[in-house]
This record gives sequence, C-alpha cells and structure tokens, in this order.
Amino acid sequence: MIDLFIKNIRNDYSLRRHLFKSLTWRIVGSLDTTLLGWLVTGKINTGLKIGGLELFTKFLFYFLHERVWHKVKLKGESKEKVAERNKKKIEPQLFKQTTKVNRQQREDRNGHKSVTLWLTGLSASGKSSIATELDAWLHEHGYSCYVLDGDNTRLGINTDLSFSKEDRKENIRRVAEICKLFNDAGTIVIAAFISPFAEDRQNARSIIGDDSFMEIFVDATIDTCKMRDKKGLYALAEQGKIKDFTGINSPYERPIKPGIHIDANNSTIKESVATIIAELEKSGLIKSREAAVVL
Repeated sequence: MIDLFIKNIRNDYSLRRHLFKSLTWRIVGSLDTTLLGWLVTGKINTGLKIGGLELFTKFLFYFLHERVWHKVKLKGESKEKVAERNKKKIEPQLFKQTTKVNRQQREDRNGHKSVTLWLTGLSASGKSSIATELDAWLHEHGYSCYVLDGDNTRLGINTDLSFSKEDRKENIRRVAEICKLFNDAGTIVIAAFISPFAEDRQNARSIIGDDSFMEIFVDATIDTCKMRDKKGLYALAEQGKIKDFTGINSPYERPIKPGIHIDANNSTIKESVATIIAELEKSGLIKSREAAVVL
C-alpha cells in the first residue's frame, strides 16, 4: 500500500503538489498553535504537544480535502456550448464574402479534384510516414497537395488544447475547417490525425463535405505500434506519466466502413501508399496512370 502511494506521488505532479502544499501550510499553522499554547499555559512542552498533534491531524484532513476536491468536477458550460452561444451572438454582424474565382475554377486550373484524405489510426501506426510519402508522390506527379499532421497543428494553431475528449473534439473541428479551406483553394489535403472518436470523424466529414472526404484507416495493433514507437509514448502512458493516451487509457473507436483500409501490420510504407494511390485512381479522385500515359 505504501509502495503504491510512493509510486503515485512520483508519477503524479498534482498529487505531489497537494502533498507539499498540505505539509508546508500545516507547519506554519502548527507553529502558530504551539506559540499560542505556550502563551496560554506558560508551558513550552504543552504547547509543543498541542502543536504536534494539530500538525498531524490537520495535515491529514487537509490533504484528504484537497484530493476530494481535485476529483470534483463542477458542472458548467462546455467549450462547445460557449462557442455556439458566441456564434449566435455575433452571427448577425457577419456576412459571408464570395470571390470571383470559385472552387471548380481552381480545380480546373490545377487539373485535378480537391479532396481531403483523412488518415486515422493509433499513434505510431504509420499515418505520418504514409502521409509524407503520399504527399511526395502526388507532388511529383503534378498534384497540388498539402499535409496536415496532428503533432504539427498542436505545435501551432492548437497549442491551447489538451488531450481531453472535449479538446480532442475541438482539435478535429478546427482541422476540418482548415481542410475545407484548402479544398476550396483546389488543393488535396492529406490529414494525418489519430482522431479516435467516430463522432468527431463524422463531424469532420460533415464540415468538409461527404464528396470531398475520404477516410483512410491505418490499421495497426497496439503491439505493432509499441514496437514502432520511437518516441516511447506507450511506455510513458503505461507508467502513468501520460494521461488520456489513445489505446492505453483512452479508447480508439475503429472505423466501421472506411473508404480505404490499410493493413499496417503487414504492409510497408511504400506498399500502403501504393494501395491508396490505386484506390484513388479507381474512385476517380486522381487520374489513372495508364490514362495519363495515353494522354
């Protein structure tokens, strides 16, 4: 029991903070009690006994009180509700602007359709590597494309978001809006995001548009991901040093009917990219290489 408590203290910053806060404050309070006991009784030993007993009991109760309140979640408006309320408030003041050049004209200029290729899967499943190679292939073959990666967006536009379910939802919403803008500019977007929740992926599809959204499931088992995990994130999550880590202490909801399914356990990055390219050609989202040769 004591060993578990010590382990928790080492791994949990908030637990250590509450412990030291409880200790230092009670020491100050008990010194005051000791001095008062001495002044009232005229006996230093009596003052020390009263102060020592108070130090122990109040330290214990204060610590337990802090931990209880740490677990309490007071109900309030979610970020989503606040955003919706703000939207309704300012909407009458906003007017959507249109340009003389539309999406179709930009696609015609680029010579291809614009679409969002949404890669979802566990951390270290290979999403970013596949996205990078796919981007290089498309660029080499004359396609206007861009990669949006989960880590990169969290280092930039989404630095204010945590990995809580609510913030993950907002993370995906913002990225989907960015994808929509890129698609409107006639650009193919390769979005590599864990996006563990089906509801959030569906929301992204709704924002971007069903005709412009291709879900690609990079399917790898936890064991495969752990083996490929150069950052050591899975080990840290299992030690309790990373909270809300997908696949360990936060769920991943597998896509039921993805547009493209990649068996990342048994496929190399190049094989995975080849599978995606073949499916994109088959669906008409990019030109067939055979047709391109004829042209």
